[in-house]
Amino acid sequence: MDIERAGQFCRSYGEAMVNGRAQALADHYGFPYVSFTGGHISRFDDRDEADAMVQAHLDRFERSGIGIDIRLANYRVEPVSGGAALCHLDWEIHPKNGAAGWSWSNVYGLRQTPDSQHFEFNVSDNEFGELLARYPDFMSV
Repeated sequence: MDIERAGQFCRSYGEAMVNGRAQALADHYGFPYVSFTGGHISRFDDRDEADAMVQAHLDRFERSGIGIDIRLANYRVEPVSGGAALCHLDWEIHPKNGAAGWSWSNVYGLRQTPDSQHFEFNVSDNEFGELLARYPDFMSV
């Protein structure tokens, strides 16, 4: 596991989030991509599905009034094998509706080969726990 390369990948994902483009975020996923959230499992089987589902999620942030000023605050790469790592990404959000911001941590599973790297999965319990504590109706917006 090339830790520096993995760190660059995490920072690139943070930059994609700052740009707020679904396609740039989905550039970081391998398929199928699986998301584990509070006992629920969702997945993107291919790139088109990822683009559509990530865009729908970003749109929900906009419709809710929160906006998508979401920034990568910190990260940590924890190797688990020569080609895999758990990436702990710390995020912070600055709502455009004037509400107080907050932070959370997600864990992403990184697969790295000599030629490429991508996230295979994430665990986003903290993200949705913090979000739904503040906006309980978020998923119905």
